[in-house]
Amino acid sequence: MRVDLALLISVPIMIAFGQFLFKMAGKGLTGNIGRDLWNIAFNPYFIGAMALYGISSFLWVIAVSKTDISKAYPFMASGFVIVPIIGYFLLNETLTPMFFLGTGLIVGGILVVSYS
Repeated sequence: MRVDLALLISVPIMIAFGQFLFKMAGKGLTGNIGRDLWNIAFNPYFIGAMALYGISSFLWVIAVSKTDISKAYPFMASGFVIVPIIGYFLLNETLTPMFFLGTGLIVGGILVVSYS
């Protein structure tokens, strides 16, 4: 697999797992903004998510340096597919028929842009 394609696929996956970590970091929030901000700043899930976002940002720079941004950026839309799937498997969240319809449209759009 080409390096640029591997990065275009792996970066949205990393960001999706970052979203999962953000969700986990938010589980203990109390509604007290000052206390919540302090607790989030030192939450291991939040720190992990930020590290994952940081690494994926560096990899994204490499990816877009090797391909047209107009072809690369639609891959970021795959996060809209990956995040709910992670939620389904790791958090027992529900996937609706509309999710699957939207997923088909997103995947179709990525394919159309990638092969145009």
